[in-house]
Amino acid sequence: MIGKKAFLQRLTAQHYNFKSLNLDKPTFEGSSPPSVFIGRENYPKVAAGPMMTSEAESFIYDAPEQWLGNFSKQNIIGFRLNMVRGMKTVGIRDTGAFVQQLQDIALSKNSLFTHAEFQNIPRGITFSEDHQPFGPSAQLTSFETEQGRWQKDMQKAFYDTDLLSQDAVVELAQGDLPFTTIQKALSVGAFGKEKNRKLVPTRWSITATDDILGKNAMADVRQNEPIKEFRVYESAGLYNYYSVLLTPSAWQYEAIEAFNNVMGNKTFTFSDCEGSFGRKQYSDMGGCYYAQRSEVAEHLRQNEEQAGAF
Repeated sequence: MIGKKAFLQRLTAQHYNFKSLNLDKPTFEGSSPPSVFIGRENYPKVAAGPMMTSEAESFIYDAPEQWLGNFSKQNIIGFRLNMVRGMKTVGIRDTGAFVQQLQDIALSKNSLFTHAEFQNIPRGITFSEDHQPFGPSAQLTSFETEQGRWQKDMQKAFYDTDLLSQDAVVELAQGDLPFTTIQKALSVGAFGKEKNRKLVPTRWSITATDDILGKNAMADVRQNEPIKEFRVYESAGLYNYYSVLLTPSAWQYEAIEAFNNVMGNKTFTFSDCEGSFGRKQYSDMGGCYYAQRSEVAEHLRQNEEQAGAF
């Protein structure tokens, strides 16, 4: 039985026929959507840096909440492959000028002008099961950006060095800030008690944000009365189909994911589950398990209901 990680590595390896931004010199001027990326190899040393495009206004390049229903898969991959990744190796506890620049980018409301110089001409294209695709990358030798304009609630959380990071995430989400905005700020160490702040690899910060919001919603859901009937919700988009079955029971959760007609017209299925009081081990399904759990639990909380969710 092939594991999901190995399966996705095979699947994403088939998509290298897309073209990315082609650069001819080791300097770059453009904007950051705003966007940053923090790798996880060699942790607690990480390759951190800005994501940049040649467009002056590039917000849509890293705004997943606005993609569904508005752009095709090809549009979205085009956004991502026309982003240049700049990198510097820093420690997760680093608080120097470069990390402060990344924090300014991540907390900004709008696209920011950027100027970058690299050790070499950025090259390559990256499709991976670990993160969204992006185009050429290279090590930075210098980096400049204009000062960002922060959203006021984000700014308040940043300067509150007694506020726990999980409390900051919940409060900001309740203020209707986009998920990705909160996740980026968490990844650059913008939240939490001052002595505990650190850079968090992008992939981990996404799952951590989903996990925090999901557990917060689930705590309230467990206090509600179970629904009286079975319900089915359906949706579709970007070649994905979703079906959610709610059952008249205490909170429990199971996710089943099927990839149909891939790698020789085969179907690959992965699943995981938890009982009423959650789970302690990380799900083998990866981040999608936590993203879906968080959304279903939030739906139940908003409706002051409890149910099993499949």
